[in-house]
Amino acid sequence: MARHQGGDKVNAGFYLNSGTWEVTTLSGKGGTLPGGKDAQFVRVPTLGALAFAPLMGAVYAIFLPFIGLALVAQYAAKKVAAGARDVTESVMGTMSPAWRPGEAHFTGTPEEKEKAKAKEGEQAPHVEERLKKIEKEIERREKK
Repeated sequence: MARHQGGDKVNAGFYLNSGTWEVTTLSGKGGTLPGGKDAQFVRVPTLGALAFAPLMGAVYAIFLPFIGLALVAQYAAKKVAAGARDVTESVMGTMSPAWRPGEAHFTGTPEEKEKAKAKEGEQAPHVEERLKKIEKEIERREKK
């Protein structure tokens, strides 16, 4: 079996592209092999081509059901993996802490702020009393 590159002038016969497994047939006085220098061809004898073609058909017919089963198994595995990922995300979302990067609440959470605003009317007199006590303490110390 002689090896040739794409673009080579060769005699008539069967040539198998070793990269794509494509058979190129040249008849008559021969011709030029398709492709560039990166395409590698092997000349297959005529009797080898006649034996090779039915063999490839038989391999295809034998393995076709297995290929179908493999594709169905792959499809099912992808669906199961996607379902497991969704369940994991939903469970982890409920179990993980309420951490929000980029937010800083130095005076409490937004919920605490809303509660404080609701109670603001109740806290105002208490704050006023404390301020009056502080003012009296300042005045008392200034008099001394």
